[in-house]
Amino acid sequence: MLKNIDRQIILFTEGTGLTDRAEMVHGTLYVKMKEDKYCDFFHKELRNFMRKFINEDTGVNMFLVGDEFCFDFVPEKDEHTSNEEFFGVPAEEPLGSKIDTMLELENEMNWGK
Repeated sequence: MLKNIDRQIILFTEGTGLTDRAEMVHGTLYVKMKEDKYCDFFHKELRNFMRKFINEDTGVNMFLVGDEFCFDFVPEKDEHTSNEEFFGVPAEEPLGSKIDTMLELENEMNWGK
């Protein structure tokens, strides 16, 4: 049964045309996006797909790991709905820009600037 659900999720993911690679590992979907800017759109559409075709009480949490996006399928009550709830960052401030700034500062410190 679970293999059937995994296959449905992979078929949906491939059907969007937004991904270069998709793989299910232990119930988590790992996706390499063609362009990272589509990750939020894909996240929303994946959540809609899960609720409509698999289980209406499903939530989808998205995480960035390296150059891949990971999607965990959780009960709706456990779904993280904003950056602020999960990362402690206000929703208006993109998390990526804060991380980029910290990495730039770290690089400058390493170079003695």
